[in-house]
Amino acid sequence: MLDLSIGTDADAAMAFLAEASADRPVMVAAGAEQQIDRVEVARRGGRGFLARSLEPSETIAAALELRERVRVHGTRILAIDDDPVVLSVLQSVLAEADLVVETCEDPGRFWERLDEVAPDLVLLDFCMPEISGADLCRALRNEARWVGLPVIFLTARTDAESVREIFDSGADDYLSKPFVGPEVVARIANRLERVRLYHALADTDSLTGLPNRRSSMAALETLLRMADRQRQPAALAILDVDRFKSINDAHGHAGGDALLHELGAAVRRFFRGEDVVARWGGDELVVGMYGMVDADSRQRLGDFVEEVRERRFLDARIAVTLSVGVAQYSTDGADVGELYRAADAALHVAKAEGGDRVVPAGRDLRDGPAMVDVAIVEDDALLGRLLEHALQTRGYRTRLITDGVAAAAELGSQTPQLLAPVLLLDWDLPGLDGLRVLRALRERGVLERTTVIMLTARGAEDEVLEALEAGAVDHVTKPFSVPVLMQRVRRAMDR
Repeated sequence: MLDLSIGTDADAAMAFLAEASADRPVMVAAGAEQQIDRVEVARRGGRGFLARSLEPSETIAAALELRERVRVHGTRILAIDDDPVVLSVLQSVLAEADLVVETCEDPGRFWERLDEVAPDLVLLDFCMPEISGADLCRALRNEARWVGLPVIFLTARTDAESVREIFDSGADDYLSKPFVGPEVVARIANRLERVRLYHALADTDSLTGLPNRRSSMAALETLLRMADRQRQPAALAILDVDRFKSINDAHGHAGGDALLHELGAAVRRFFRGEDVVARWGGDELVVGMYGMVDADSRQRLGDFVEEVRERRFLDARIAVTLSVGVAQYSTDGADVGELYRAADAALHVAKAEGGDRVVPAGRDLRDGPAMVDVAIVEDDALLGRLLEHALQTRGYRTRLITDGVAAAAELGSQTPQLLAPVLLLDWDLPGLDGLRVLRALRERGVLERTTVIMLTARGAEDEVLEALEAGAVDHVTKPFSVPVLMQRVRRAMDR
């Protein structure tokens, strides 16, 4: 990767480019203000341009894509020719270039060898007994599985009529017999690079740089097969920008496109290399995560929702929030389609609940406020809202109560108005302090179904022991770290 803005001698930079590109691919980076002769860069061997303003992850992705495009090592070639001498020469020449070469002398075995080898490219003799190369190529182009397989003909006939028939049959290129070794390798490498480039363009969403729906489906199916084989959890999530239409209305479709481009880069940076990330259309992004149980996936997605919320997009002009629905394999679905539908239903619930949160599959709006995941009893309104937001972001349903008397009544009456597996209970409350609320809940049997974490500024050992003896399972001293508290809530949910 050569940055042309280094130094002031443009001729020296071009000379170095020509020297470096002789035996390796070179990408050229330049600032927007630089006047670059792109034709000269290409003439000197440059294989692509990068803007110096790109994020590091985007630069790395471009470099890896180029490396894959020009890769020769491990490429499988199937050579079909009725002359064993030609096949022997091809094997010798191509093996030196680190290509894997399989041969076939009998054109009648063409389809059998095609299935056995599953080649990346076919070298096909034009003139063969009984079955011509042109007929085989036409038949190949009629097969959906092989329609994009590159084919290069080997032929001693280079008259205009023969060349026309070669290309009419669907060939990509041809080589004249007798051929020269370096030319064969160069033609193969060039054709493979173009095919891989076309595949990359067809498989990639041009706006975000993420895989598109078609290409990501295969990756997601592979992820689920691996999870099944290794008996590991996996999850599929749908991420959707809240109020995206209003962003388009306010900033135009160009602004909406720019936002999606920035969001795509943020997704690539945040999620791991083994995760599958893709854009499936509109403002909808899909993430497949391997090795993630329900709590793990919600935590990770919640962290990303928070990161997006705290960032400013479109040159710091707007704030963005996300709604996320997440489904767990195989609890919520046994294949990609079922998981997607479950995650999509959860996404609609997230939107209906106000957005800016993660919602797991299976949550129904009809559950109502009587059933939540975490009840918060806290008279500090600011802290209460902060805790609600942090929990909702990670997919938990919450209820905030600001009074001790109300908490005891709603949670501990004979017919409780509120059920919650986890209770965050402040000690210092108006009406009835948290310790008395805790004792009342224990007397009424509520602690058999609810885990209590005390939140308090009291740190004396005897007070901590008093809360634990009254039935609390944990004690968090104010001021506390919200991420640490989230981990304790998660442990409490798993009890």
